This record gives sequence, C-alpha cells and structure tokens, in this order.
Amino acid sequence: MVDFAVFDYLLDSVFIVDGDGKIVYCNEMAATFCQSSVRRLSGKAMMVDHLNFAESGLLPFTPESHGRTAPSPQIETAYTMPKLGKTGKTQLTVRPMGDGQHWVFFLHDVSLEETLAAKYKAELQKTEEYARNLEKLVEARTAELRKVNQTLNAILDSLGQGFFTFNAEGVCGPVFTKACHDVLEGTPPGKKVVEMLHVPAAEVEQFSKWTEGMFKEFLPFDDMKGLGPNLFPHSQNRQVMLEYYPIRQDGAISEVVVVATDKTVEFEAQKALEAERQFASMVVKYMKNKDQFLQFLASVRQSCARLDQIAERAMQTPEVAESFRILHTLEGEAGTFSIRELRLMSRESQHVLEPYKDQGELNGGQLALYRESLKRLTASFETFLAENKDIIRLPAGDVTRTVEVATTLIEDFLKQVSRVPSGEALVKKGQDLFLKEPIEGRLKYFDGLMQTVAEKLGKKVRPLQIEGGNLRIYPEPYQKIFSAMVHAFRNAVDHGLEGPEDREFAGKDPAGSIVVKVSEKPDGLYLDIRDDGRGIDPAAIREKLKEKFPDRDFSKQSDGEVIQNVCMPGFSSRDSVGEFSGRGVGLDALREEVLSVGGTLFIESNVGLGTTLRIFIPPLSGGAALLRSA
Repeated sequence: MVDFAVFDYLLDSVFIVDGDGKIVYCNEMAATFCQSSVRRLSGKAMMVDHLNFAESGLLPFTPESHGRTAPSPQIETAYTMPKLGKTGKTQLTVRPMGDGQHWVFFLHDVSLEETLAAKYKAELQKTEEYARNLEKLVEARTAELRKVNQTLNAILDSLGQGFFTFNAEGVCGPVFTKACHDVLEGTPPGKKVVEMLHVPAAEVEQFSKWTEGMFKEFLPFDDMKGLGPNLFPHSQNRQVMLEYYPIRQDGAISEVVVVATDKTVEFEAQKALEAERQFASMVVKYMKNKDQFLQFLASVRQSCARLDQIAERAMQTPEVAESFRILHTLEGEAGTFSIRELRLMSRESQHVLEPYKDQGELNGGQLALYRESLKRLTASFETFLAENKDIIRLPAGDVTRTVEVATTLIEDFLKQVSRVPSGEALVKKGQDLFLKEPIEGRLKYFDGLMQTVAEKLGKKVRPLQIEGGNLRIYPEPYQKIFSAMVHAFRNAVDHGLEGPEDREFAGKDPAGSIVVKVSEKPDGLYLDIRDDGRGIDPAAIREKLKEKFPDRDFSKQSDGEVIQNVCMPGFSSRDSVGEFSGRGVGLDALREEVLSVGGTLFIESNVGLGTTLRIFIPPLSGGAALLRSA
C-alpha cells in the first residue's frame, strides 16, 4: 500500500476516498483547490459535498463508478463546487489503491485554458533521441516519486513547467508543453526564440551571438548556457526561471530545450525571509542605539519637509544637488539602521534626480514624477512608524537623550525630596512620571501566549483587546498576580474558545475573541477577562466534582456558586493531562495570588456565550511607603 505522505509533494490535487466516497486524505493542493484546509477535509468530508462533475459515473462514488475496479482513462469534464458556487474544467483520473479499500482521484485544473494542447508525449516519439533526453529531464525531477510508486506516472504530463525547443536558426520546434501558455505567455511552434523569450530589441544581436556560440560550441555547453537569459520578463512580474539543455545528433547539438519554471512562491518566500532578517537587524540596532535611532527618525520628517519645499517650483542645478544630497544621506542612514523600505524609496527619488544633479533644470513632467516619488517616500515613512508603533515610540517633540535609571535609585531620590518642606507634591508627581506605567504594557504580552496556544490547538483567536490600558500603576506590587494571570488567558483559549468549525456551526466568527477591561475606583483595581467561547456548563462541573471529591456535598450550591469550584486546588475538567491543562493547577494559582493581597476573584459564565473572570485588587501602590519614610 502506498504511503499517503508521498502525495504531499505533487503539484496537482490528490484526494483519496474510501468505498463510500469519504475523503480520508488530501494534499495541500487539493485543500487549496477547495478553498479549505487539509484538516477540515481529511477524515471528515464527503467528496460529493465539495465537487460535482458533469461527467456521469464519477460521483457519488459507488461500486459502478469509473475507476472502482481498474484505473480510469484521463477524463476531461466540467465541475462545480456547491459550497463555493465555483465552476470550471478539470482533467482527472481515478485509480484503485492496492489494498482494495481506497481510491485515488488525481485532478488537474484546466479552467484557464481555452483549448487543450495535444499530448506532447506522443509527439516525443517522433525522435527517439529527443525522447530519451526529455525523459531524463522529467525523470530527474520526479525520481523520488518514481521510486515510491509507478502509478504516479499518470500525472507527469501535468507538471507546471514550460518546455519547448529551438534550432540553430532560432526557430521554435513543434513540441511544447501546455504550461507555456501560462508560464511563458505564448505558443512556441514556428516563432523565433527571441520573440518567445521576449528578448529586448537592444539585446537581440547579443542573444543571436550567444545561440550561435552554443550550437557551434565555442565553449562547452555548460559554460555557454550560463551566459544566456535566466529570467523571463513575465507581464505579471512572476519569477520564471529559464534553463537550457542540449539535444545531440551524431555528437553535434541539433536543438536546445528551454525549461521554464515558475519560482514565484520560492522568490516571495525568500523576500519575506530577507524582510524578517532586516526587521530583526533593525530591532537589534534600535535597542543598541536607541537615541541615535530616534534622532534619525525625527530628522526624516524634517528632511521630507525640506524636499517638498524645494520641489514646490522648478528646480535648478543647485536645488537638484541639495535634494540629491538629502536623499543620499537618508538612504545611507536608513541602510545603517536596516530600515529597508525607507532606503529603497530614497533611492527611487534619487534615480529621478540623478540625470539633472550636475547640470540641467528639472520641471514639467520630470518634476511631477519627482514629486510623486517624494509622496511615496513620505507615505513609506509614515507606514513604517504605524507598523512598528509597538516597538518604536517617536516622541511628539524634540528627541532628547535618554538615560536608564534603576527604580530603586528613583525611590531613594524621592525619599530625599519628601524630607524637603512642601516636597510631598513633588514626590507624587515624580511617582507618576517615573515609577508608574500604563497597565497595557503588562497585559499585551499575553496576546503572544494566546496565539501560540491557539495555533497548537488548531483554534483561531483575534488579537487581545485591552480596554482602559492607559491606566497607570506601580507594576512591582502586582508582579506575582500578572505572572499567575497566564493561567486565565491559557484557560480562555484551551477551555473557553471552541474550534473554528464548532464556532461556525454555532453561528459565531471562526476566530474567538478575548477582551480585558481595566478600571480603577477608590477602593482598588478591577480587571475583567472576557471570552466569547462555549461558557461553563454547571451540570458538567457538578459531575466532575462528584467524581473528584466524592466525600463532599455540592448539591446545595447554586449554578453560579458551583462554577466557582473550577478554582479549587486539584480541580480539572479534563480527564487526561495535556500540554496546557489537566493538572489541576491553573485558576487556583491565580486566585491564591489575588486572595493573598486581599482581593477577590469571581467567575460569571453563560453556556454558549462565554465566560468572564472578574478580579478585584485593593490598592497596592508603593507611593504611600515613600511618603511615610520621610
């Protein structure tokens, strides 16, 4: 029996169904085709619920269906997706697995093709030598699949690469793959290779000399091929890489095979990785040189304002030179601090100015083009500030030097001030300015925890919402409570929020929501942690209490009272220990910390609507101690 994991590497959609037509496996391409996920389809969905075919005898899958007892031929048929309202055309084959219990559906979507290209495999038989060369190319790319199971050969004709040939005269041959329509945006037969590869007019002569050198082998082919174009200029900016292979007859090169591979996904992934590296580098530089970093950011606005001022009218050589110097400095400093987009936008504006920086006047269309580049530069900077506001906080006024001082030194200083006549007001102001901080800074950390737990449990949760986060507190007295509060957020995701499918079934957004509301009253601090999950079922808690504490009587407790027992030491609603729950330690730890400072913890819950954890903490300010020490 073929290991299902082998199908993970295929570029086409693969479904494996049982005798009833239930999907027991699908690869990522199949899940994307259905605009769903492997987890939601595999082992849960009937194929007929997601796909209908115009060709009869395919679905619903019955003992009389095509491919039930023997591999079906390749079938081209229209399809519809009932849940998505999508229609299209596909090529598919159905093959029984060796165990007699599973069947494989191979689907290749050909909706974007107006006509079917003739099978190039039959064309390859015209020249045995050519067939052997092309077979080696295909086999080199599918060797792993070939070793696993020969039944996968049926999909080789559907690889998404463009193949075509050209001769010494630069004319494309009749053999090509249908992927050329998409990858190379054209049909090769009879065209000049310079036309097929979109070679610019200025480079045609050089390209012709290169092809002549390949066929005459002035240098070994492997050395010559690297001198040709390796990237196709796709109109949609897709990254299509070009490779070249020789076909020989009697030792001489008779044709050259061009293989075009769309590597946009890999290219974008590499760009994303490089952007992450740049971001990490920027954060490190910000932490090491915070003052210089902020001073540079403050200067950017001034520089942009000066550039706009200069560009308000026609620019003569001195103005062009000044603007170029400002932009060049911006580019250099942005590169120093790894601010990639700002560096690129500065360079773009320089490209517009460069022909005029030594002499000439910039006006008319060129001036308008330059002004547009300045708008993009400014917009890029503002976007940078917005996207990094949680890390980099640019002061509203002038950027001044910052000094790190331990809180103990500030406290000692304020004690000295409190001994001065009328110093109490200065002490209170100093406490508010230097010792207190917004409570949001202590709570937003839990958002990362929530996302991590949700990802591992296959759930979705929106970013943590904090209401009243600007309330300023002395963080030190609350530190143990904040540490224990991790259990509240972890429980809210693990126990509280349902999975995406269950939430959709209940008419909720697939992503759960957790909100913290903070408020302060004369008697102390109030924190509400609210989720919109399944809520706590009092009946289920009663059953667990009977099971875990058989010697105790909970029958006289109301529903509201009985759910408070989830904070009891040793209580857990789970029967087994998991990564995030089941140990009987959680809300109990938080409650003990709250009670230890004279606070209270109370739970309110509605089945199907969610749960709210209400925490009250009396004043824990360290400010009074400073004043008493005077």
